[in-house]
Amino acid sequence: MEKIFSQSWKDKHGVEDEKSDTNKIDADDFVDDAQGLQKKHLVDTTLIVHFFGKKGDNVLLYEDFRNFMENLQTEVLEMEFQQFAKGGDTISEMDFAKILLRYTHLDTNLCDTYLDRLLERIKMDKGIPPGISFDEFKVFCQFLNNLEDFTIAMRMYTLADHPISKDEFHRAVKICTGTSLSKHLVHTVFAIFDEDGDGQLSYREFIAIMKDRLNRGFKSYTKNEGWDAFKICLKHEIKTPN
Repeated sequence: MEKIFSQSWKDKHGVEDEKSDTNKIDADDFVDDAQGLQKKHLVDTTLIVHFFGKKGDNVLLYEDFRNFMENLQTEVLEMEFQQFAKGGDTISEMDFAKILLRYTHLDTNLCDTYLDRLLERIKMDKGIPPGISFDEFKVFCQFLNNLEDFTIAMRMYTLADHPISKDEFHRAVKICTGTSLSKHLVHTVFAIFDEDGDGQLSYREFIAIMKDRLNRGFKSYTKNEGWDAFKICLKHEIKTPN
């Protein structure tokens, strides 16, 4: 009864209920996006706090952001590398080829062609393959980040009918990235992508595959599952030299 009469008195004298303000809906508290009308969530993410502090008044410098991105990329590459290295310091040349081909649109038979080609040429080389270190793998992935510049350089060689040898490939990577690939890594790349073994890079296929590699599986592609996937995995493990 007290609530009824008190509310009537407030209505008669034009007194607003304090609780009514809390129940009002403010249009600024909502956003209408692709997912429909929903309430805004003004929560600082960990990255925002990391970059700008808890109060949001810090200044993010270019050098700090660049270091952050480099460290992030290094950690991602290290996780991918250790997936094959299993705690070791190197991965095999076959594992390196699998990493390059794993996110591509190539069908299984074509992937097997590249792996068979590499395995055959590894057997032709004398001695035990030294493997690929993480530093070599990291430098190669940094080169892939400058793939567009490398593509332009390769087109210039092609238009001039200039053969693309290992030395010229090494020089083009040096110009594009400022870093050098090891001779063994260049030799491995040519063992994968040099179709007829004449010492010339099949650069068109190489660039197309490396662009798929940069997408890291974000583009849709056919993926084998079940028994077929098991047979392919077993076949690849048998091919991998001990």
